[in-house]
Amino acid sequence: MERGIVIFGGVKEKAMPIEAVLFDLGDTLWHFPNMPPVEVVRGETVGRIRRLLARWGHEMDGDRIYMGRDIRLAVEEATEKAFWGDLKSPDYPELCRRVAARHGIALSREQAEELWDTWNLGGQFLGRQLFPDVIPTLEALKARGLRLGAVTNRGWSGPRFWQELEDLGLAPFFETVAVSCEVGYLKPHPRIFQVALEAMGLRPERVAMVGDSLRADVAGAKALGMVAVWRRPPQNEPVEETADQPGDDGEVAPDYTIDTISQLLDLPPLRR
Repeated sequence: MERGIVIFGGVKEKAMPIEAVLFDLGDTLWHFPNMPPVEVVRGETVGRIRRLLARWGHEMDGDRIYMGRDIRLAVEEATEKAFWGDLKSPDYPELCRRVAARHGIALSREQAEELWDTWNLGGQFLGRQLFPDVIPTLEALKARGLRLGAVTNRGWSGPRFWQELEDLGLAPFFETVAVSCEVGYLKPHPRIFQVALEAMGLRPERVAMVGDSLRADVAGAKALGMVAVWRRPPQNEPVEETADQPGDDGEVAPDYTIDTISQLLDLPPLRR
């Protein structure tokens, strides 16, 4: 199907008007069009971990040079298992503590959290950018009287995450942001959506969810009765979530499909 076309999924108009829009973040509002080369990422990770270990009195010798790789593999395995299993958000600092123990380094919980934060290079280093139509679209939605929030699967939050939202210009738009590692569950678990709905005091049928993952965003939202908008992931770029097609592998079909965030302004439930 040609990209750039808004597809209306035959959704019945809701008896109750939509009052708010919730957004996924990665590959929905932002992307990584200029990701650094693998060797640059690897070098930065090794350097940061080496400096942290030195501060703790440890040498980064022998196999310890592979700690960053081992953390990545542990994170990928735990996240995939949770996403396709019980949807409980993994304890990522605990994964770091276990990896460090395999390399002969015993860490306190506080140190494990610092290692986890050190390993996360952050979106600025990785070349994260908002899609160019994001801020104008959020401004237009707010001008129409729609309330905005975000529901996101992330392995960390804390001050650095909130500062990045501020730096990107997103923070002023969102009444609430439900983050999986804080809630304790990954999308599509209903609890993470419910946290956002409760914070806004809204029933699900009054809310639209916009995201790039058919499983996490579309199926999760529709299970609660929200309008589900699938923002197809960018082509020819690394993506954080599934890039499958509606209806594949038994996935729930979205109510609407868009290729750019600005196309939200043309969707019937969001017109004013």
